[in-house]
Amino acid sequence: MASSDPVFHTNPMSRGRIVRWMLEELGIEYTTVVQDYGTGMKSPEYLAINPMGKVPALEHRGVVITEAAAICAYLADAFPQAGLAPAADDPLRGPYLRWMFFAAGPVEAAVTANSLGLLPPAEKAGFVGYGSFEQTMDALEQAAASASPWLLGDHFSAADVYVGSQVDFGLAFKSIPERPAFTAWAERLRAREAYQRARAKDDALMPAKD
Repeated sequence: MASSDPVFHTNPMSRGRIVRWMLEELGIEYTTVVQDYGTGMKSPEYLAINPMGKVPALEHRGVVITEAAAICAYLADAFPQAGLAPAADDPLRGPYLRWMFFAAGPVEAAVTANSLGLLPPAEKAGFVGYGSFEQTMDALEQAAASASPWLLGDHFSAADVYVGSQVDFGLAFKSIPERPAFTAWAERLRAREAYQRARAKDDALMPAKD
């Protein structure tokens, strides 16, 4: 494995699963470093990589990238031969970035707030970027319904990996409602070979059950 290959810091019980899938879609060589919760992620060595003490994180070409959406976007641009991101002059670049940032911002925030019972009252909805949970889910449903078969039409991209992972996780953990557009898109995503390879690799790293 070459020194220029990405080093992937993760834990199978984390958002690192999103990045694993992205790496498998790229079809590149990479090194996996499993960081344990607590001791590993809070060690001085790992805090020097990610001061937040969380995974995933990626080391590549002398830089560190954190945050799953940023890592997916970075990898798509760093390995353009995989065709997972529209070029800067491609009209699809706009929708691609739109949905990536929508999922990383409003969707993540709304789902978390709803799961914790911390949604703002209706009269305070303007204070949060997502407005309301229902409004965010409706917008996400529009994106999923337009995925025919993918967010950018026939072109599968990193946006399908990242935004699709939000939907996939949300359905699994019942943190987003089951709607036909969500389930249909998730089924198409789960059928991808790279998705299945990534899941198998992460499942193999799960701690053994007593």
